[in-house]
Amino acid sequence: MKRIFILLFLFCLFFSTSLWASSGPTLEIKKVVDAVLKVLNQPDLDYAGKRLKVSGMVQKFINIDSISQRTLGVHWKRASPEQQARFSRLFVQVLENTYLNRIEDYSGGTVEYINERVKEDKAIVDTVFVSDKLEVPVQYKMVLQQGVWQIYDVVIENVSLVRNYRSSYGDIVSSEGLEGLFVRLESKLAEPAGSGKKE
Repeated sequence: MKRIFILLFLFCLFFSTSLWASSGPTLEIKKVVDAVLKVLNQPDLDYAGKRLKVSGMVQKFINIDSISQRTLGVHWKRASPEQQARFSRLFVQVLENTYLNRIEDYSGGTVEYINERVKEDKAIVDTVFVSDKLEVPVQYKMVLQQGVWQIYDVVIENVSLVRNYRSSYGDIVSSEGLEGLFVRLESKLAEPAGSGKKE
């Protein structure tokens, strides 16, 4: 489970729109990763301070439509436009909160950039997250839309973010329907900040 939280961290590396233009996906990731790690590695910042500095950025810099459709899978087409929009909004908030609740786990780490593969409007960037306790290979899957590289999935040790959530959410939708999933997501978002730190 902790590996998934690490994945979420590396997924939520907050892509600044001012950095997207004129360079490849690896360079864009590196610029923002370095900026985020600089915040996380500040010894004078406590958990609350780090959370405050990075909160509210994730939703702007991922491909929300793509990640939502891929995660909901076959249930996406069956959902109404209103349900699709509701899921997208809730899911991105859950991703952000999950990362922020684990923020202390990522302090003191670095990222090594291994390889980049680009084919037309798709790219895969291989990296390794390294800390005193962990050395975790992470693969970013990206799509180029309107000149902007955005992440639509992250794979860590052959575990896909999209597939992981698609499986768990699919089970919920099958047994409780989309409304049941929404209730669960809203309940998770209502939890106090930091309540998931020890999970």
